[in-house]
Amino acid sequence: MDSSSVSSSSSRNSEKHDLNREKFLLRVIWPAIRGQTCPICLKDLGDHRRTAVITVCLHAYCLRCIRKWSDLKRKCPLCNAAFDSLFYKISFSSRNFLTEKLRALKEGKIAIVEPDFSSRVRQQMMRSRPLPWRRTFGRPGSVPSDVIAERKLQWRASVYKRSLQAVPSSPEQKVSRDGYLKERVLQKIEPWIKRELQAILEDPDPSVIIHVASSLYIASLEGNFDVQAAQHGVEDNFLAPLRPFLHNWTNMFWHELRCFAETSLAMETYDAVVTYKRFN
Repeated sequence: MDSSSVSSSSSRNSEKHDLNREKFLLRVIWPAIRGQTCPICLKDLGDHRRTAVITVCLHAYCLRCIRKWSDLKRKCPLCNAAFDSLFYKISFSSRNFLTEKLRALKEGKIAIVEPDFSSRVRQQMMRSRPLPWRRTFGRPGSVPSDVIAERKLQWRASVYKRSLQAVPSSPEQKVSRDGYLKERVLQKIEPWIKRELQAILEDPDPSVIIHVASSLYIASLEGNFDVQAAQHGVEDNFLAPLRPFLHNWTNMFWHELRCFAETSLAMETYDAVVTYKRFN
């Protein structure tokens, strides 16, 4: 075979390799990132070059967060899958990404957590056992994200139709209301409220009600509401703004909102581990 034939064959192989990487980027990595927030710090994964995707389970995180986590343990915080590599430096403009092979953990190594690393992450790192996984809706990348979203909507609707209620987390998992950050709380609860209202009302754009519900929750954190009274179904004027929209679902919705908002968990993790009992 002459040199020109070898060169042509090498070029075709290179083009095929690049095409396969581009397909993998668009069909696997992109669905794993699109519209997601980091389960550790809860920030939007909008800056793809600072995002990492675990290679084995395709869960996405801030690169900085998952690197810090991997300094302590090599199991995905969401699904507990063992991992030793990440997709990172993800660029959709140049259709490229890199794979980082993590160095082996030294036996007995203790991770140093910087002061600005959230207390929620420290709590997760200190858990001796992973949370029990009670349900799954499909692995990102292997199931289209819109299918997963629809499955979750159906599940949330069934919770109300079957008159179930979430069992509150243990006190040590709850986030203190003292010194809370309003923007962080809103970032956590608004996507959950939107999905919940879509499940209850079958309204694709419940924007006004999202604002009402999130404002009420912020007011409850500011001490303008007797939370225990609402928990026991006591009629008061605090939830009156929600009743024209949610009617008989109001107290149940409020209970579900509080159970989610007062945990240290991101929505994807909470969906998988929350337990239920009959609504009183």
